[in-house]
Amino acid sequence: MAANALMSCGMAAAAVRPSVLSSSKSRFAASIPMATSGGATTSRFTMSAEWMPGEPRPPYLDGSAPGDFGFDPLGLGEVPANLERYKESELIHCRWAMLAVPGILVPEALGLGNWVKAQEWAALPGGQATYLGNPVPWGTLPTILAIEFLAIAFVEQQRSMEKDPEKKKYPGGAFDPLGYSKDPKKLQELKVKEIKNGRLALLAFVGFCIQQTAYPGTGPLENLATHLADPWHNNIGDVLIPK
Repeated sequence: MAANALMSCGMAAAAVRPSVLSSSKSRFAASIPMATSGGATTSRFTMSAEWMPGEPRPPYLDGSAPGDFGFDPLGLGEVPANLERYKESELIHCRWAMLAVPGILVPEALGLGNWVKAQEWAALPGGQATYLGNPVPWGTLPTILAIEFLAIAFVEQQRSMEKDPEKKKYPGGAFDPLGYSKDPKKLQELKVKEIKNGRLALLAFVGFCIQQTAYPGTGPLENLATHLADPWHNNIGDVLIPK
């Protein structure tokens, strides 16, 4: 009898342990029922957000969206319509940031100037835009602003006509020339990679802006080189600590 009782307890513990250790993952249920001696069940373990161990995961963030780690400390996504809009806006901003960051780094790495000085022409009366040292056709500021306004307005109007939220974010077709979306499993993996890299690009661009504010007129690579040349003196403390 004692041996059978011990064996039963061991089997029960083995069955419970994996669920307990995995309760922080989004793919599991919000709570795990635990049997008591009276036959009733209680919920001792709740699903926690993956971005902060022990932090409760909001019920509206179930982990189904790409890159969903339960991060919403301000509760901005409590309204379903707002949550869907925030997902779309984040993805669009991520894509812009992933274009902007290489666009800032590559010209400076090639010795073609930094991104701050590249826009100085716009402040000059009759200034002419250049690209890689060559004048841009219709390169005056009013003309460029008008072209950008019309182009972006057309694209956004076409995108707003799409009623399927997933197609608005992932249209496929001409935007998937290599056919990555044909494999659903591969597509889901690429969605997660895109949002992760996009968030890194957003942080990088914010860092570029802060760096340029601290050291006006310098690009990120120039600033990095200055820091590496004398890291003990050229660092954030040089800006924050008054001399």
